[in-house]
Amino acid sequence: MRKKYFKIFKKLKSSMFLFCSAGIMLLTTGCSFAGMTYQNYVQAVLDCSYHQNYQAYCDMTGHATLEAEALFAQEETSLSMRIRNYYGIRSDLISDEMIAQYNDLARQILKQTKYTIREVNRTGDVYQVTLILSPVDFWERTAPEIENYYENDFTPKYSRAKTQQKADMLEEVYARQVLRILEQSLEELDYLTPVQYDFIIGTGEYSVRGTTWQEIDGILLGYAETES
Repeated sequence: MRKKYFKIFKKLKSSMFLFCSAGIMLLTTGCSFAGMTYQNYVQAVLDCSYHQNYQAYCDMTGHATLEAEALFAQEETSLSMRIRNYYGIRSDLISDEMIAQYNDLARQILKQTKYTIREVNRTGDVYQVTLILSPVDFWERTAPEIENYYENDFTPKYSRAKTQQKADMLEEVYARQVLRILEQSLEELDYLTPVQYDFIIGTGEYSVRGTTWQEIDGILLGYAETES
């Protein structure tokens, strides 16, 4: 049973796991901020969504800190769910405390994301923004050890469980060990080859397509690995 879950979640390409970046909640409002640069706008949304830095975002949008916190929380929850799904962790069979620890792990990963704005140039009626994104090597770094633990340690224990109830109780054990491996990986987290990413903002208002933020998410957090 466990092996089945692991393989299914590792290969999922469903849009169920294509989470929108927190920036979408701002962008759909169609707000315009006179006197602010497009570069500052992009920087503010990125910093709010990934690094939990809210001040610039709140200053530009006039939104309360609680709203900015909600943007980051959306990003954090999305990454936490993807991690648990990728490694076949049964979220319905683990404790709320364990889920909170996975959320904290996601928060730490988000804060280590690296991005810079290379340039913002106006071309006719649009601005072209060029980002340099450095994807984290989180998935590549953790998958081999977790697969080894799953095959050689967890699977034998799971197969020896005499009842389904006892087997279900092992889900917390599995989740805890996977979390330990993931937390250790943060100490050596590195980055893959930087990627140049270009996108367009229309003049007159700060308007970016939701798919743009999804793509930024995918590059920075290595989501392509979870969908292969």
